[in-house]
Amino acid sequence: MGDNQRISDAARPQTGLLDPQAVQVNFLGPRLFAHAVARIGVAILIVAGSLFARYVIGVTPLSVPGLSIVAAAILAYGIPLLVLARPFRAPLAAGPGRRGERIAEVSIVLDFMALTAVLWFLGGARSPFLTIYMLHIGIASILLSRRAAYFSAILAAVMLAGLIVVETTGVLPPPAPHGATPGDGPLDTRYIVTILFVYVAMFWLIVASQTQMARALRKAEEHAHDRALQSERLSRMRRDFLHVALHDVGAPIATAEMLLGNLRDGLCGPLEPQQAEQVGRAISKLQRLQSLVRDLRVLSELDSTDLRAHSTEIPLSLVLESVVEECSDAARDKKLTLEIEPSDRGAIVVGVPRLVREAITNYVDNAIKYTPTGGRVTARIRPVDGRLRVEVSDTGVGIAPAQRHRLFQEFSRLECDHPDLRGARGVGLGLSIVRRIAEAHQGSVGVDGEPGQGSTFWIEFPACGTAHAGHHSTDSRQL
Repeated sequence: MGDNQRISDAARPQTGLLDPQAVQVNFLGPRLFAHAVARIGVAILIVAGSLFARYVIGVTPLSVPGLSIVAAAILAYGIPLLVLARPFRAPLAAGPGRRGERIAEVSIVLDFMALTAVLWFLGGARSPFLTIYMLHIGIASILLSRRAAYFSAILAAVMLAGLIVVETTGVLPPPAPHGATPGDGPLDTRYIVTILFVYVAMFWLIVASQTQMARALRKAEEHAHDRALQSERLSRMRRDFLHVALHDVGAPIATAEMLLGNLRDGLCGPLEPQQAEQVGRAISKLQRLQSLVRDLRVLSELDSTDLRAHSTEIPLSLVLESVVEECSDAARDKKLTLEIEPSDRGAIVVGVPRLVREAITNYVDNAIKYTPTGGRVTARIRPVDGRLRVEVSDTGVGIAPAQRHRLFQEFSRLECDHPDLRGARGVGLGLSIVRRIAEAHQGSVGVDGEPGQGSTFWIEFPACGTAHAGHHSTDSRQL
């Protein structure tokens, strides 16, 4: 059995002075709003440009009424989209989420349809305005997801193919305004003016959109940097506070436990049975509190210690024997058989000895805690795929496969209905500490077993070497 499930979001420590879910740089909202505003401007520009081209430059035949109808259609869907995007225009406003993505997708599709209609009036596949397809694909790539952006490119290709088909088949041949299409012979002055206008406008729009995006990215980078500094300051303050708090709390707890132990042992005179019971219960509570302080101290060390600077070669067999010896009294109190299987005394890993010992101790303590009276706990070391695995098996109640995903996460405890184990208590930090110790040493953890058949918890470390390979302990050590 084990401890540990993920702590709830409400209890999870934050990494900055501001809640990252409450305040975040919002890219989609401002760009949706800017695009909506630009769409209104484009509708006005279509009407003004068609009038200018027809009556000033002399582009003929040019259907001003047809282009005006397309502009009116753009305004018909553009104004509602502008209203929908308006609440999300501030960079630090709450993002539009899925709703904003749907707005962007619909607007891009409608824009491609309107653009295709405009291009048909301006010469179809021969129109120099075809380059605006490229601009719209760029806008779609910024606003939409990757899949939707690819869809927009396919849509543009379909629209362009449609223009070519209706012209080549003669189903709906587009007009060919002189000055908006190249025509035959030398370049027409009106066409030169049109080309210059189209490409200069495209150059300006590309520069404007890309510089705006670059500016937004720089702001986001600065925002992320500031939050990282805040997070580091808070993390340092939390480590310092935890270190001081654990020291200030741990010493009085140890003293109180010692004094109560003196009372229980009769050093201050005999106790009445009820008094002895109360003292025993108080000592039990203090021991649980001491266990919590120890777990928090290990977590603090994992956060603040340079493990590489404190690492050394560790003989796993000696560590395991020492842990089993230390836990033998607890096993004897529950009438459990605690033993070590023969193992390779040349099994060496590199790590922080105290942390490796803490991980193994946690496994053995856990096995004793969750094994019913009269059961067996067995520890062993064995090589697995070039790594060294420490296993602690028990004859306890086992773990259902559906519950295993909860193990090794902070503050998770599995409920147990066995009558001998209902008093097993903990806060759910033990197995998460084992996992973090293993990961800090480039190792891994896991559990095997079935309900009613016991469990085997294991932790693996990269093997350092086998300098003493072949020297094996010859007897199981039974305690």
